[in-house]
Amino acid sequence: MTIWNLCLVLAACLLGAGCASRPVPERPLTRIAFGSCINTQSHPMLDRTLALPFDQFILLGDNIYADTTNAAVMAEKYRVRKESSFYRALRQKAPVLATWDDHDFGANDAGADYSMKIESQKMFLDFMDEPSDSPRRRREGIYHARLFGPPGRRVQVLLLDTRYFRSRLATGENHVVPSGGRYIPHPDPNVTMLGAAQWKWLEEQLRVPAELRIIATSIQFISEFSGGEAWANMPREKQRMLELLRETRANGVVFISGDRHWAELSRLDRAGDYPLYDLTSSALTEPHKRGTPTPNRFRDGPTCHDNNVGLITIDWTARQPAILLQLFDVNGTVRIEKRIVF
Repeated sequence: MTIWNLCLVLAACLLGAGCASRPVPERPLTRIAFGSCINTQSHPMLDRTLALPFDQFILLGDNIYADTTNAAVMAEKYRVRKESSFYRALRQKAPVLATWDDHDFGANDAGADYSMKIESQKMFLDFMDEPSDSPRRRREGIYHARLFGPPGRRVQVLLLDTRYFRSRLATGENHVVPSGGRYIPHPDPNVTMLGAAQWKWLEEQLRVPAELRIIATSIQFISEFSGGEAWANMPREKQRMLELLRETRANGVVFISGDRHWAELSRLDRAGDYPLYDLTSSALTEPHKRGTPTPNRFRDGPTCHDNNVGLITIDWTARQPAILLQLFDVNGTVRIEKRIVF
C-alpha cells in the first residue's frame, strides 16, 4: 500500500467511514450488483443473480421479511436466510454490503418509533458478521461507508439508514394518487429522514475524495410523490440532500434503491450541474402483482414488473469515468440500460 492510500484510509476512519481496521482495497471495483426484497430461500431470479459477473454485491433492504416485535422470530428468519444456499453462494462469489428497509428493520413502513429497533440493529449486524470493534456496533443506526480502489479509480459506497431515525410519515386519504398509497408530503419542516448524526456523517463522507459515489437508499430518492414510501414524502429532507450534494461538490453520484416491487430508472436534471440518476431494483423474489406503476415524471425509460437485479459496470479506461446502469430479468434479458459519463 502506498503512503497516499494509507493516508486516505486514516482520513476516512477519522471522518467516521465505519472502517474497523479495514484497508482501502487496492483493486478498483468494476462491477457492482444490487437487489432488494427477498422472501424465499430459492428462486430462479436468485440463480440468475449468481450467474452475473460482479465483484461486489449490495443488498438494498427487505433482506428478510421479519414483520415482528418478537426477537426470536426475527433471529430465526435471519438464521434461515444466512444458511440458505443462495446467501452462502453469494458470499463465496463476492463481498456483500447491505442496508435495511422496513420489513427487515421490523415492521411495514416502520421508522424511529419501532419498538424493537435496538435489538433489530444487533441482529442485522450479526447477520452481516460486522466486526465487534466496528463503529456500527457503537452507534445508533446501520449507516455505513466503504471506499474502494486507488486514486483515480476510487468508488465510495454510502449505505444510508432510512429507518432508524425516520419521523412518522404524514397520512391522507387513501389513493391520493391513482394506484398510489396513503402518505402525503409532510407539512412539518422539522421531520427527519436520516437524523442529525447521520446527516453530519453524510456531509463528512461526501467530502472524502472519490471519483464515483454510489448512494444506496432503501427507498427511492428521485421519484415524485406518489403516496407510497419515498424521499418525496419529506420534501425538505429531499431538498437538504440536493443542497448537500451541491455544497460538498460531490462528484460522480448515482443513487440505487429498492422497496417498490418493480424497477425503474429516474433522472433529475440540475441547473449548472450533472444530472442525478436513481436505479430502482425491486424485487429479487417479490414483484408487485399490479402491472401499472405509480406516476413519476422523473422516470427515464420503461418500468419492469418482473423479478430483477441491478448491475453497475464501470469503465475506467474512458477519458472520464463512465458507468453502465443495467437491470436484468430472470432470463438474463436487459430490461433497463443507461450509460452515464461524468
